Amino acid sequence: METLKLVIMSIVQGITELLPISSSAHLLLLGRLLDISMSSSLLIFFHLGTTLAILIFFSKEIFHNFFSKEKWSLFFKIAISSIPAGVLGILFDSIISEKLRASWITAVSLIVWGMVMIFTEKKYTHSQVKDLSGITWKQSIIIGFAQAIALIPGTSRSGICTIAGIFLGIDKYTALKYSLMVGLPVMLGGAVLDFSDSKPILGSMDSILVLAITFTIGYLCLRIIDRNSKKNWLTVFGIYRILLGVVILLFAL
Repeated sequence: METLKLVIMSIVQGITELLPISSSAHLLLLGRLLDISMSSSLLIFFHLGTTLAILIFFSKEIFHNFFSKEKWSLFFKIAISSIPAGVLGILFDSIISEKLRASWITAVSLIVWGMVMIFTEKKYTHSQVKDLSGITWKQSIIIGFAQAIALIPGTSRSGICTIAGIFLGIDKYTALKYSLMVGLPVMLGGAVLDFSDSKPILGSMDSILVLAITFTIGYLCLRIIDRNSKKNWLTVFGIYRILLGVVILLFAL
């Protein structure tokens, strides 16, 4: 695998993983354009860099008062939210890899959820929950099942969880933060399980390069989102998703 291709894909991963525009859709499509076979193991390895970016950027929310009852209540809620996607991902990994990565499925997912994002941001402007500690067990369970939908390429884990959170009365940026944290157990667990399968795919130097690029770009994206947390970024990303989905459908036809 050529290093230049890995660099390009790492940059795309760093940008798209933390924005609600579906990193899996971009990586799968870019993989076809660059003639790279996108196995589940390779996808998980690309996620490692952005996973580390999330851990470090939200280190205060994750590690501050680490042993407090409130913090461990949040951890357990995150764990509960991670179960549906984790279980379904393991049970249906072959179906997802072989059947759901068709271009038209990715395109339709991009368009449909892009429209939902625009509608959600315009319709649901009031929220009761303003911080992570205010998220209830019921809300965490529902968000967990919403995350499972993101197993379909083109959906976006952060996007679907943010939408679900807003519908449940959670502040938009708080819902996004929770959605990113909910993905941590799934991605870390998947990376550990698939690490031995990934080593033949990526050499040690390439691995370090991929991690460095995805981490750096991902961290910068988090800073940008944080600075624009009050703006209508869901609508902007929704429009982008719709345009990208239309382009993919046109090429598929």
